[in-house]
Amino acid sequence: MYGEILRTLLNRPVQSERDVRLLALRFAAICFVIAIAVDSALQLLAFHGWLGLLRGWAITIVVVALVAYPIGRYIGATRLEHYRTKLKLNEKSLADSLTGLRNRTSLPIDYDAASEGNRLLILVSLDRFKTVNERYGHVVGDRVLIRAARMIAEELGNLGSIYRTDGTEFAVLATGYTVAEAKTQVLALLARVEGGNFGTLEKPVSLTASAGITEVTDAITFTQAFAAADSALEFAKATGRSRVCLASEPTAPGIVEGDEIVWSSDGPAPQKRGRTRRS
Repeated sequence: MYGEILRTLLNRPVQSERDVRLLALRFAAICFVIAIAVDSALQLLAFHGWLGLLRGWAITIVVVALVAYPIGRYIGATRLEHYRTKLKLNEKSLADSLTGLRNRTSLPIDYDAASEGNRLLILVSLDRFKTVNERYGHVVGDRVLIRAARMIAEELGNLGSIYRTDGTEFAVLATGYTVAEAKTQVLALLARVEGGNFGTLEKPVSLTASAGITEVTDAITFTQAFAAADSALEFAKATGRSRVCLASEPTAPGIVEGDEIVWSSDGPAPQKRGRTRRS
């Protein structure tokens, strides 16, 4: 019973400096109680008066304060360092090694952790990126991806967390914004991508990007939300690229950008591409 109580008191998580101090205080208090109990038992066995008993208690308090509390601080600091190291390793495993953004593994974790309230899931994909690697090589291609990731972070970072979910695909998990507000910012991003140079002055590299947006609620799972955004992105690519499509927009009557009908149900529907062949 007493061993269980001690384990409960000493095995509480240490995740901050405050927790270190609390652990040290708990450790010192336990040592104090044990020391007082032992000292009192010895004093009573060889009782030399109340003055001697009080003197023994005073010495016990001083010893506990000078020894037990620092030992408790050391134990707490060691556990805090272990906790922080574990956090760093966990964060590293959830980060994309090339761009520094969070990776695809972390996206469903964050999605489920922020399950309260309405959110938006935005997918942004670079168009025809395969030609960049073929023309300039993978080293240049990696530099282009890094610059594109930085641009996406600059333009959409205020919406929420940004992830690299595929080779040329990025996701934004947005909270606190309407679909219209998010679409405005995504359109600004696509315009910046289309007008930017991702190479050098001697070897300019031009790109475009497409995007799909879906609004999700508590009842929608991550798989359902990602499929909806992915479908919207596929339609954006299939109907001309460098555009944004919403999962909420009906696809039967066609997809409309402004006053222009870019695909109509009167003609053949755009062929949906597999994810491994997306460009």
